[in-house]
Amino acid sequence: MSVHTPKALRAALAADPQTSPSTHLADDSFAAWCYDNLSLREVRAAFERDADPDECELWGLTALEWRAQVEMAAIALAAVERM
Repeated sequence: MSVHTPKALRAALAADPQTSPSTHLADDSFAAWCYDNLSLREVRAAFERDADPDECELWGLTALEWRAQVEMAAIALAAVERM
């Protein structure tokens, strides 16, 4: 089951640490795209900057939604490194 907030993702990972973090990301989400196409380093760097206006437009996200999606990708990628 996919989650839609960083808080919900943290809770899902804590409840089921053996399941791949990617299963908690919606398949068609920007978070899933980041997870599949970027490194943890790249995602963390993106999180430290302002939302990319082109990505926001492409994915239909507000700046706050973009940031939450990037944060979710970072959480999921960090969880993979700990597995």
